[in-house]
Amino acid sequence: MINYPLNVEELVCDLEEMSVAPQILPQLQAMVSDCNTNPDEIREMIRLDAALSSMILKTANSAYFNPGYHIDSIDDAIMQLGFNDVYQILTMLAFSDIMAKPLETYALGPGQFWRRSVACALAMERLARKYGEDPGVAYTIGLLHGIGMVFIEKELSKRGQQVAFQNSLPEDVAIASEEMEIFGLNHAKVGASVMRRWGFSDEIVVPVYNQFEPSEAGNHERMACLISFAKRMIGTIIDDGLGGVAMPGPDPLLIALLHLSKDEYQKVVLALREGFAKAQGLVGDVTPGKKGVKKAIESKLGYGNRRIGG
Repeated sequence: MINYPLNVEELVCDLEEMSVAPQILPQLQAMVSDCNTNPDEIREMIRLDAALSSMILKTANSAYFNPGYHIDSIDDAIMQLGFNDVYQILTMLAFSDIMAKPLETYALGPGQFWRRSVACALAMERLARKYGEDPGVAYTIGLLHGIGMVFIEKELSKRGQQVAFQNSLPEDVAIASEEMEIFGLNHAKVGASVMRRWGFSDEIVVPVYNQFEPSEAGNHERMACLISFAKRMIGTIIDDGLGGVAMPGPDPLLIALLHLSKDEYQKVVLALREGFAKAQGLVGDVTPGKKGVKKAIESKLGYGNRRIGG
């Protein structure tokens, strides 16, 4: 029985917390993925948007990427980072503020949604390379696969309603089933609808929409399947108190599905943990309960005390 029916058409699709208009990101993603794109077109898009330029300059001058001298131009920053890293960094940082906020409906505290989304994105990128899929597309799918939860949370908060799910992890099929019973839709459907309005292509939208039923994804079934693999890896990459423990024993099912040995699987996990540590360093400490979440939000994607021109 539907207790709190939601209409995806009525959900607010503009996120005031985003530093970059979401409609820009699918354009940039398509340009980066197209090998025929003129690099000057990518640079021009970034130059014309103050938020994009600011994020790229700050990132290029961060401790993780700085070559030993201060970078003052966008062109030098892009050359330092590379187009693929530029897109992934911009996407991650653009959503970092809203993803750092708690989602009480899903029992996710401050920072937990961001951590799980980034971990999934990194796993998706790694899996895509193994299976010959576009790693940039896979990264976007992994990062935004749960974005529908943000809109459901906002709508329930606006209504003054509270929902308590019986199941725990938001990636589980059981949660999606509960959402359907309570709302008449699930966060995968909401997220895909919002992403389509923003302008993301079917190769990203369809896997997100069908992440709980990959067989329904048609030509995009492989990517939809990879999401289920990536979500199973989240608990091996991070330990956020939601059932995942950093570096547990190898997942037998994943090892079989990915055709990896236990040693190969552990190497993949180690590489993903290193990648996550690097990503977390870009936006500050978003560990639940730490002051870093507030600091990251207030600084609007700054890194420590470093500022452009400083």
